[in-house]
Amino acid sequence: MPPHSVAEMSARQRGSIAGKIAYRAYLLILRKESMFWLKVRAALLGRMTGRKLRSVNIFSDVFIEHYQGLSLGDNVSINRNCHLSAGGGMTIGEHVSIGHSTSIITADHGFADPDTPIRYQPSVMAPVKIGSNVWIGARVVILSGVEVADGTIIAAGAVVTKSVVEPDTVIGGVPARRLKGRFD
Repeated sequence: MPPHSVAEMSARQRGSIAGKIAYRAYLLILRKESMFWLKVRAALLGRMTGRKLRSVNIFSDVFIEHYQGLSLGDNVSINRNCHLSAGGGMTIGEHVSIGHSTSIITADHGFADPDTPIRYQPSVMAPVKIGSNVWIGARVVILSGVEVADGTIIAAGAVVTKSVVEPDTVIGGVPARRLKGRFD
């Protein structure tokens, strides 16, 4: 039998409701500009993820899909027009800078059944993990199942289809490949 009052709800249920309310508020201010709104979006994102975030900047038009799957570290900057699809699970470490118009995707279309149109096949989810001290350039696409090692730099316009396991690596291209070490 469901609880009849907020007092009877479990902490998890209240957190879930608070997260949903915070997400609705986040969507309302998605396009607002100015430093004030950066801080408000960060506070709402902290409420959505259930963690107080320190020194996080969320610029305008950053769309977050399935926020429940997002784990975000401190000192993160997500620039304008980014799309984070966290349904399959997404972890972003500390001291990460994400350039504008970047997409990080944790779901793909299934296509295994030849008798069913791809559009109607189930999604295939796989988590994305971005390490700490990572710089992701503008217009980067990171696909599901990818892990990015600590200290990685991803060049603008790259499409990351495979994990970067070596720390302190510069990658770029379509599909992304190792270009050099950061300290070469």
